[in-house]
Amino acid sequence: MSLNVLFPRKSFNMIRVRVLSFVAVILLGAFVTSIAGADQPDGAERPNVLIMMVDDLGFSDVGCFGGEIDTPNLDSLASGGLRFSQFYNTAKCHSSRVSLLTGQYCIAAGDTALTHAVTSAEVLAESGYSTAMTGKWHLKDQPTDFGFQKYFGHLSGACNYFSGDNTFRFNGEPWKVPDEGFYTTVANVDYGLRFLDEMRESQEPWYLYVAFNAPHAPLHALPEDYAKYKGRYDQGWDQIRDERIAKQKRLGVLPESLEPSPRPDHVPAWNDLKSWQREYEANRMTTLAAMIDRVDQEIGRLVENLKESGELENTFILFVSDNGACPYDRRPVLMDVQPTNAETMFGDSTGWAWARNSPFRYYKQNQFEGGISTPAIAHWPAGIRQPAGAIVDQPAHLVDVLPTLADISNSSIPDTFAGRQLRPVSGVSLRPVFDGAKSFDRPPIHFLFESDRGLRDGDWKLVSFQSKTWELYNLAEDRCENHNLADVYPERVQAMVSQWTTIAKEVLHAKRISYADVKQSTEPHRHGGWTKYETQKPTG
Repeated sequence: MSLNVLFPRKSFNMIRVRVLSFVAVILLGAFVTSIAGADQPDGAERPNVLIMMVDDLGFSDVGCFGGEIDTPNLDSLASGGLRFSQFYNTAKCHSSRVSLLTGQYCIAAGDTALTHAVTSAEVLAESGYSTAMTGKWHLKDQPTDFGFQKYFGHLSGACNYFSGDNTFRFNGEPWKVPDEGFYTTVANVDYGLRFLDEMRESQEPWYLYVAFNAPHAPLHALPEDYAKYKGRYDQGWDQIRDERIAKQKRLGVLPESLEPSPRPDHVPAWNDLKSWQREYEANRMTTLAAMIDRVDQEIGRLVENLKESGELENTFILFVSDNGACPYDRRPVLMDVQPTNAETMFGDSTGWAWARNSPFRYYKQNQFEGGISTPAIAHWPAGIRQPAGAIVDQPAHLVDVLPTLADISNSSIPDTFAGRQLRPVSGVSLRPVFDGAKSFDRPPIHFLFESDRGLRDGDWKLVSFQSKTWELYNLAEDRCENHNLADVYPERVQAMVSQWTTIAKEVLHAKRISYADVKQSTEPHRHGGWTKYETQKPTG
């Protein structure tokens, strides 16, 4: 049965359920997504699905989102598809993967064990799809235990790009990384192409999920990619950030009137760094750029394969990141090496994370816009009716992916699966956006990772840094969260805090400690893992 028959588009866009009963909205979403989605047009085949997630990518790292890094393949997908200017993740690796795969917030799904969730691979496999995954898993057990019929990659949250680790698996069995000639980003696509060939033999639609570990630390680049960017970042993060923001405005990703967030006190001006610090920091960003460039090259191989097979037209492609750029400087400074081999272990840089998340505040793990905003791209010529290259400003979240896949594939999301007691999905299908809707109502978007919290309800954003004083922003006027309105609208803060807490209790089923009262604090936001430039010392 068609979703448009049950809820005609005009009526669906008028549905508005707000603060009083978020749980009712979730139950409505579960009903809508469980009825097998919208029918395809007469004679249309169900699309293939290619989901690509990268790791620790900054909002402005991709060319079509303002970056100077060469990403022609992603830029091409964007010019032929859609860019989402307000697409959210959970600000953290594993929780974003849970939401992407299950349509639920991480805690509600049962965290990494997925005890209360069904995955997109399980849903599509039940509907006749062939399924495969390559890359980083970072959840319990293995992908082959959760609906992926084929798998190559590492179960760990990060690994050495040249030598891997002992968690690599191939179709459920241990796999030894070769001693030479190995680079994780390339291997992910090598096996992805192999799986595509194998899945095509079934003559059924396929679903491939490629989870790149790049550009997550350790920062490792292939020599030829590293050489391409050598010297490019000597100008420093202040200038790079200014250039990115200017490009974002030219591209229309951000409005001309946008007020960028200022450089925070914990990030020094580039020219205030010592000369050896500037050399080292430029080297780190050179490596990051090379890693991102390589991801784009490998995506190009996948897209070219789809063109050659005649499948690009009816393949739904979605590109997202699991969180914003990472500020955590976990490795010692090594001045006299190039990070192009397994022996080097460069870590991330807070200063470059600030530039890479342009124009937003903060980073991975924080629920401010810099931590949760992903440069999302959707491409599906046969199914997206918006003009090619359109930019979607409607807020969306990773929890929307499973409902969307169920919708476009005519698949059902079950109430129970494999003995698991499933909880309702929290996301909504993005099919109305693909069909040309400028906006549609959705439940508020809930954010929680450890002690960082947030809630997006319409244009309003409630956010807390590490369970400190709640802050309030009107994102329609202040996307970069520069002007805290909590003292101006205390009643709105109180209502949204109540709303956030209700969701944490009744939808996430979170433990009491997760929604304990915040601590009132006027101290500047600071995390112990951010780079301490004032005490940084060269070694090696």
